[in-house]
Amino acid sequence: MLATDQYISLRKMNHHHYDFSLLHQWLNDKDVLSFIEGPSMSFTYDDIVNKYSPRALGQDYVVPCIIEYQHKPIGYIQFYPLQNEERQQYEVDETEAYGLDLFIGESDYWNQGIGTMVLKLIIKFLFNDIGVKVIYIDPQTWNVRAIRSYEKCGFQKVKILYNHELFDGEYKDNQIMKLTKNEFVNQN
Repeated sequence: MLATDQYISLRKMNHHHYDFSLLHQWLNDKDVLSFIEGPSMSFTYDDIVNKYSPRALGQDYVVPCIIEYQHKPIGYIQFYPLQNEERQQYEVDETEAYGLDLFIGESDYWNQGIGTMVLKLIIKFLFNDIGVKVIYIDPQTWNVRAIRSYEKCGFQKVKILYNHELFDGEYKDNQIMKLTKNEFVNQN
């Protein structure tokens, strides 16, 4: 387990059929795809294995994790050191800057504050255990629910990247948000 609290656990994704099957299920759910990738998208099991296998094996800079709520897998989260292209686009000067992406794959667990609990847990882990100084997250501007959750955790809007991310065949704008370790410590 990477991090755990009373209800939430974050564990590294295993290079195993079970975890690939979870992602295959979640990334073919039209409700989930309405917030990531786009509802007209679909992914084969092989697509999932090809994308996530290097990550699960530790052969990629992205660290993939499974979110568990009361021991039930409900979603996916990944963190990674920002790469040069992202650092330039986001206008990042800080060292030890990381990016973060997540989704709750089980829609029965939406709108219960679980995403915010997950965020707070991973933020504490990244700042306290990994030594990260600043975390960036880049939701699409129309995803108000996600942006509100990030703001509850202290993330602040810093920049919009226009026509940045492909979603359902169209390029959408992304809201770049950041949280420094000092800001997080001061609010908690």
